[in-house]
Amino acid sequence: MIRRMRFLFFTLTTLMGFQSLHAADDKGQSRPTANAETEENWQVPVTLGKDGWMIYKNPRFGFVLPVPAGMKALRPPDNGDGQRFESADGKVSLTGYGSHNVDNMGDLETSWKEELAMKGRTITYKKKADGWYVVSGVMEDGTGFYTRYAADKKHCAGWTITYPQTDEKRYAPWVERIAKGYEARLGKGQD
Repeated sequence: MIRRMRFLFFTLTTLMGFQSLHAADDKGQSRPTANAETEENWQVPVTLGKDGWMIYKNPRFGFVLPVPAGMKALRPPDNGDGQRFESADGKVSLTGYGSHNVDNMGDLETSWKEELAMKGRTITYKKKADGWYVVSGVMEDGTGFYTRYAADKKHCAGWTITYPQTDEKRYAPWVERIAKGYEARLGKGQD
């Protein structure tokens, strides 16, 4: 439930027209840029790799998320609980998020059951282990998805990527690299 609300928030910010204004300095560190539409400054904490991939490190919750080359950061949420990135053509979305596990709302078992019960999609892969799970498949509209979620008694974090399923072969290496490089780091952030 928390993840779906967070995803809805990210979706709404996208629909409201916020665009990425991420820029990297000559050392690959992000720097703030002005959004002409809203005249606000914001910064996304990423490090640029030699191959164009970025590493996003969430200061509040501590998770680390590899981001494919060419993805742009969308306006971050005011509470700093995550970040959404989008491909230049808008067909691929990558969202990383973290949260406090308040009143056990991010419970792994409950989240797992909710994930499996979601309507309008076919699950092609699922795996649950101690402290985390992965679910992937295809939505009715032909969008492929891959979600990884981790939780302990105090924190939860995860990421989801969506992409055109017809281009799965193109995006499979992205998913694999993100999955290998992602670190939930529960409890390792500022919060």
